[in-house]
Amino acid sequence: MYKALIWIATVALGVLVIKTQFLTSTTFTPFKQSCMQIEGATESRCDCLSRYVHKHFSDNEVKLIMANQVQDPIFQEKVNEVISNGFQSCAAEE
Repeated sequence: MYKALIWIATVALGVLVIKTQFLTSTTFTPFKQSCMQIEGATESRCDCLSRYVHKHFSDNEVKLIMANQVQDPIFQEKVNEVISNGFQSCAAEE
């Protein structure tokens, strides 16, 4: 019985470590804060847009987007499309 509890605790600890170290976004809050700098932005809309963008791009891609370092024209077109669709989707939710 004790071995089963130790095994469950070990697995739960492993899941917690993996989730906190590898599955959390380091760009969600900075992206949201940048969005809040736009005139007329609301917290709910920026939160929605941040979730939308992070659903379509990885953290590294969001870092490039935020630093305005996207050089590939095809990727830049995708970025523009996703952000435009995100603005429309989030505006419709309000």
